[in-house]
Amino acid sequence: MPLLENAVALLSSRAGWKSPRRGEDGAYRFRLNGGLDFAVFSPDERIAVLRAELVTLPGSGPDREERLHAAAQFQVGVCRARASIVALEGPGQSLLASVPVSSPTSGDRLVLHRTVDLAAGQEAFETVVKDFLNDLAWWKTACGNADVREDREGWGGDSPFAMPAMFSGSFY
Repeated sequence: MPLLENAVALLSSRAGWKSPRRGEDGAYRFRLNGGLDFAVFSPDERIAVLRAELVTLPGSGPDREERLHAAAQFQVGVCRARASIVALEGPGQSLLASVPVSSPTSGDRLVLHRTVDLAAGQEAFETVVKDFLNDLAWWKTACGNADVREDREGWGGDSPFAMPAMFSGSFY
């Protein structure tokens, strides 16, 4: 069984989440309550890439420029505290072979990425996923996403992914 498949199965089990099936593009997609949806895939079965969509940007105009400028400022401001990286992704530029059906098919979007070495073991993988979810919640809130709820409902009850300290730290 490939490393990524094992890591995803153990993660799902320990977190109390429904285990996703690998999509045709090789990605496992998690749909968590509160809008914290993300995909995990591996281009080479050595590195896992975590990816989540943050917001679709307007095609042009001052609102687009303000959002891009704010995202760039946030990225610089939090880069020491948050290891996930925000990127601008245009139509057809996704790291995934296909964008999920629920995603817009046109327009640029801000996405969040994080990588982890699968050879580092399950504990390292789960730590990175937990950190990524914290980063995702922070970024979704920073982008004005009202779906993100701090009650963490649906994160798996007593799992290590539902710890009260999950959202602790400095938010800018």
